[in-house]
Amino acid sequence: MCCCGKPTINGTVGYRWNNPDAEPSVYPLNPPNLEQSDSLLFDEPGRCGGLDSHSHHYRVVEQHGTIWLLVRHGGGDERIRLSAPNQLIPITLVHLDPNARYWLLNAIFHAHSAGARDARFHEQERWRKAAIDKRIKVHKRKGTFHVSIEPKIEIMSA
Repeated sequence: MCCCGKPTINGTVGYRWNNPDAEPSVYPLNPPNLEQSDSLLFDEPGRCGGLDSHSHHYRVVEQHGTIWLLVRHGGGDERIRLSAPNQLIPITLVHLDPNARYWLLNAIFHAHSAGARDARFHEQERWRKAAIDKRIKVHKRKGTFHVSIEPKIEIMSA
């Protein structure tokens, strides 16, 4: 549990974990790695301030005309494509102060994660129901397999 006492950005003195009486320390910077063709636009280390987000470090990069959000967190690294005209994201983000920019990137990341989690759940549920109904079909074609779900046949009664 974060006990910093006041908003603290990783890499600066003030971090306290689980003990508000402990001496303030520095939460180390741990940014996501850049690829060789990445052009770094924004680098926002983890922080707290209402929420404990010390474990999330965000970077916004441009790679071959595409804007990406890079994230490093306790589960590893992620690269999320930001769908918008190339200059919309950098122009919008440059007008935000670092804290507002960090929390906006945090919201984008968590919305993306929740959407991906929900999509996985619904797809798994679809396959579970198809398995129960014995509607999963496997076809072997020239040494490869094609797996599909047959449509559910609704029987209408008069």
